[in-house]
Amino acid sequence: MHPTTSARTPGPAAEVVTRLRALLAAARPGWPGRALYALASLPIGALSLALYVALLGSVFAVIYGVGLLLVLLVLATIRGFGGVERQLAGILLGVDVPVGERVRHQPGVIRKVRRLVQSAGTWRAVGWLGARVLMGAATLATLFFGGLAFAYLGWGADWNALTALPLLALMAAVVGLTLAVLDLLVRLAATVAPRLLGTSPEQQIAALQQSTRRLADRTKLARDLHDTIGHALTASLLQATAARRTLTPHDDRPLQPDFARQALGHIETNTRTALAELDRVLTVLRASDSGAEDGGRNPAPFAAPSLADLDDLLAGLRDGGLPVALVVDGEVDDVPPGVQELAYRVVQEGTTNVLRHAGCPLTVAQVARTGDVLVVRVCNERASHLDSRPGPGGGRGLAGLRERTAAAGGTLSAEPSPSGGFELCVTLPLSGAA
Repeated sequence: MHPTTSARTPGPAAEVVTRLRALLAAARPGWPGRALYALASLPIGALSLALYVALLGSVFAVIYGVGLLLVLLVLATIRGFGGVERQLAGILLGVDVPVGERVRHQPGVIRKVRRLVQSAGTWRAVGWLGARVLMGAATLATLFFGGLAFAYLGWGADWNALTALPLLALMAAVVGLTLAVLDLLVRLAATVAPRLLGTSPEQQIAALQQSTRRLADRTKLARDLHDTIGHALTASLLQATAARRTLTPHDDRPLQPDFARQALGHIETNTRTALAELDRVLTVLRASDSGAEDGGRNPAPFAAPSLADLDDLLAGLRDGGLPVALVVDGEVDDVPPGVQELAYRVVQEGTTNVLRHAGCPLTVAQVARTGDVLVVRVCNERASHLDSRPGPGGGRGLAGLRERTAAAGGTLSAEPSPSGGFELCVTLPLSGAA
C-alpha cells in the first residue's frame, strides 16, 4: 500500500499572494521597479491615511478610558506595516534599509509593550505614514493634472495642419513632465525610507559598538577556555600517569596508594574547574546569541585568577611529578587585577607548554616587580625523559598570549635558554590593567 497524501487546492487569497510575489520578483530595481512603486503609492497612501485615522481615533478613545489596547494594537500594526514597506523598498528600489530593534524578540509581555511605546523606531514608522500620505497625495495630484492636461490637448484643442505638430510636442512634454515628477517622488521616498524605516545613525553606531564588545568578549572567553581546559587536561594527564606508575609494581619500587589518591584528587579538582569554566562560557554564549542576557543582566562572571592562586596552580603540577618552584620578588599585592590575571595566564601557559614539549624537567616560575613593571618568567631545564609528555599543542596558546601582552602594552619573548631548556618571559607595565 502506498501512503495517501491529501492535496489542498490553493484558495483565491493564496493565488493572489502568489501572483503578487511573482510580480514583485519580476520588477527588479530600475525604471520598472520605480514605476510599480509609484503606482503602489496610491493604495498604500490610502492605507497609511486609514492607519493615521485609526491612531488618532484610538488616542481620543483613551480619553474615555477604553482605547489603550487599541492604541497598542494600532502601533503594532504600524510597525508591521513599516516592515512590509522596508521589504518593498528593498525589492523595487534596491534600497538597503537596516532592520532596527525587533520588539517581538523582547522577553515578556510587559517589556514588549514598553519597547513598543518607547522605541524610536515605532514613532519613525508613524512619521513614515505621514510621508506615505503626502506621497500618495502628490502622486494622485500629478496623475490627475497630467491626465487633465493630456486630455485637454488631445480632445479640447483645435487640431489642424498648423497646430498638429505643436500639440503633439506639448502632449509629449506633458507625459514626460508627469513621469519626471513621479520619478522624483519615488527617488525622494528612496532617500527618506532608510531614515524613517531603518535605524538612526546613533543606533547603528551603538549596535556596532555592542557587536564589537561582544566579539571582544567572545575572544577573551575563547582564550580563557583554552588556557583553563588545556592546562587542566595536561595536568590531569600528568597526574594520571604518575598515579598509574605508583600503582604498578616495577622492580623493587613499592606501591604508593596515598600518592595515587592525592593525584586522583587533583584530577577531580582539575576536571571540576574545567567543567565549571566550560559551563560559564556556554552560558555567556547562549545569552549573547539570544540577546536576552538573564532578563537584561549579564551572567555573573567567575572571579578572575590572581597571583595568589599561583600556589594552588603549581601545587597540582608538583604533586603530579613536575618539579616546579615559584619565586616572587617585590611587593605584588597592589598590582592591578588585570595585570595579575594576565601574569597568572603567563605562568599557566608556560607550565602547560613545559609539560607538552619537555615532559617533567626542573622548572622555575618567577614573578618580579621592579617599579612600575612586572616581569613574569617561566624557565625549564633540559628534559631528562620525554616518554610521558602529552605532546605538542597547536601553538594557539602562545599566539593568544602574545596578543594579550601587546594589548596590555607589554612585551613577550619565548626562546631556548643557554642550558638547553626554554624560557618564556613577559614584561607588563602596571598601567596595562585597562
